[in-house]
Amino acid sequence: MNNIKDVLLKLHYLELEVNEIYKILHEIYQYGNIDNKILQKVLKNNYDFYCKLNLNQIKYDLYSKNIKYVTIVDYDYPKKLENIFMPPLVLFYQGDYDLINKLSLAVIGSRNNTKYGEKVTQYIIPELIKNKFVIISGLAYGIDSIAHRECIKSNGKTIAILGSGFDHIYPKENKELAQNIANNHLLVSEYPPNVIPSKTHFPFRNRIVSGLSSGVLVIEAKEKSGTLITCDYALDQGKDVFVVPNEIFELNSVGTNNLIKQGAILITSINDILVNFKL
Repeated sequence: MNNIKDVLLKLHYLELEVNEIYKILHEIYQYGNIDNKILQKVLKNNYDFYCKLNLNQIKYDLYSKNIKYVTIVDYDYPKKLENIFMPPLVLFYQGDYDLINKLSLAVIGSRNNTKYGEKVTQYIIPELIKNKFVIISGLAYGIDSIAHRECIKSNGKTIAILGSGFDHIYPKENKELAQNIANNHLLVSEYPPNVIPSKTHFPFRNRIVSGLSSGVLVIEAKEKSGTLITCDYALDQGKDVFVVPNEIFELNSVGTNNLIKQGAILITSINDILVNFKL
């Protein structure tokens, strides 16, 4: 009988998408155990590759890079993620894991932010820090990066959720920022270190951004954007979505203004957020 935690770890090194791993696990559980014969039946063409994976080497590589991990069957797996859509089966992380359990707000927005978006983010983040919020975002260009940097500048704590492995920080320009977060805050990914960025990873990553947060604050968003995907996940998870209004002629305001029309919480000051958290 194989250890489920070890099986989960090795499956993540098969270069499969998360939904493919879920499908494999579903088939395994139908058999009722996870011995090698069952794994061979379920993994099919991937079985030889799976067998060649050296578990001790994988664990040593993680240890040598100061990367820790937690699986969905561990007692310290984040409670916030247990009931989201396809909870990450393994979370790789560097930094202060305790930040996951703190009061937090995801601050997200356009990758091509406006001066207005930057100004709003730089105004609101210090106020959130004063009220003990941990800032969560996705380390992307634009509002994400501004939120992380402003949080660090304000002596707050931040969590960055990646859509790639730790060896392939994206965008590359944020490599130094990612290292700072790994050393002094918390860097998280459901992908092992060797996984390169993929277009499919980033939208799916957003379920973790919203899942770990106590609420989501949208600074700017176009009519169709990854920001709105995060909002959809947040609403499915029962999280409040806070939105900053913007002028009607700005492309980056179409998505945010639509969210307000659909019932998101309009904010013009920190107090609009605090009252919802009864702070």
